Amino acid sequence: MLSRAADLFDQDRPGQMALAISEAGKSLPNAAAEVREAVDFLRYYASRIRSAPAGIPLGTVVCISPWNFPLAIFAGQIGAALAAGNVVLAKPAEQTPLIAYRAVRLLREAGIPAQALQLLPGAGDEVGAQLVADPRVKGVVFTGSSEVAATIHRVLARR
Repeated sequence: MLSRAADLFDQDRPGQMALAISEAGKSLPNAAAEVREAVDFLRYYASRIRSAPAGIPLGTVVCISPWNFPLAIFAGQIGAALAAGNVVLAKPAEQTPLIAYRAVRLLREAGIPAQALQLLPGAGDEVGAQLVADPRVKGVVFTGSSEVAATIHRVLARR
């Protein structure tokens, strides 16, 4: 399914580039690189799962991605968590929900079931904070500021 998603992302390159430009302010070359990197991440995790079976999944994993790499890191985090056998709650940056929605739609088209991947857009201090604090969440994948990372660390340490 991750390989199929990579193909779909590649086929949808113009649409994803347009969203990277309009939502994240990417230049045309940077938008093209963003989509290429997302495709590479999906293909990489697909190949990893073929060559080495996943260990024991953690369970529900929250993936929180940044605004400045709204597709590549988003897809990479989700691909890694799914390849490891986890259920993913994907929380994109609040500035880039449309590119995240499009990515999740393509992942679902590739066969990833809704029970395995849910998109939860919204403000980090509201949606992200609730997800990180929820004891049912067994792992957090985060890319962003050191300040927010420290906050996430403190919340997880209390649990």
